[in-house]
Amino acid sequence: MGIKLKGLNLGYMGLDYELLVFPHPNYALTTPRQKADKVWYQCPALSYVIEHPDGRILWETGISTAVRQEWLEGWQYLIDVSKITPEVCLEARLKSVGLGPDDFKYVIQGHLHCDHAGGLRLFEDAGATVVCHEDEYKHVMQIDSAENFFVRADWNMLAHKRPTTTYGDQEILKDVWLISLPGHTPGTMGLLVKLHHTGWVLLSSDALYTHDSYGPPAVGSPIVWSPEKWAQSVEKLRKVAAEREAFVFPGHDETGIKHHNGSTEFKKIEFLPSHVYE
Repeated sequence: MGIKLKGLNLGYMGLDYELLVFPHPNYALTTPRQKADKVWYQCPALSYVIEHPDGRILWETGISTAVRQEWLEGWQYLIDVSKITPEVCLEARLKSVGLGPDDFKYVIQGHLHCDHAGGLRLFEDAGATVVCHEDEYKHVMQIDSAENFFVRADWNMLAHKRPTTTYGDQEILKDVWLISLPGHTPGTMGLLVKLHHTGWVLLSSDALYTHDSYGPPAVGSPIVWSPEKWAQSVEKLRKVAAEREAFVFPGHDETGIKHHNGSTEFKKIEFLPSHVYE
């Protein structure tokens, strides 16, 4: 049995596209263009299931069903979460494909922001090993409630159920690599998976928001912990992807970037129930 990768769409947030990609050359105002339309982006929350011969992996856990109670008022002023209902969140999506919390060996968090770690609490009493970067873990353990798009309720379980933490780049299972990509948060990671037919796939978390962020040069965002480290990580991501001719899946996009023969092309990312990558 080979490795398979399955995408889960966990619902859409509405937001100004320039919260993610700024200054975007198509939208920024300049002397010759002093008027332009704003773009209200339907921003997907995403998760991926990796079927591996040595155990099933869940990559990121989306938004909590308690989003309206737990997200700060200012965040909900900027981000419309009215379409995030229990029916589109992680537990229901997993159930729709015949899975539950006890079916995973690893739950890996690319980072612990509230739009990526909202379903993590489902695994408090499950047998899965939770994995995150050591720097991310140390950072969030200093947060008492909710700040900077971290919500303690999402990952409070990690205070007594310590996760497996990583540094640098390492292979967690055969042909499944964790890639350190700090900048968006102190311990943001990507996941690099080798599939038999598709080739390498690189899940970026928010080291890369959308295909429009990729450049070169990389287009920044107002929502980053360290702009300098974020830009360095995009270049590292690009180098890793180019060397392996990888298909890059950004953290909040249904369009990816496929490397091939020294060039790149934008390509639609397919999700369950219509497609499985293998």
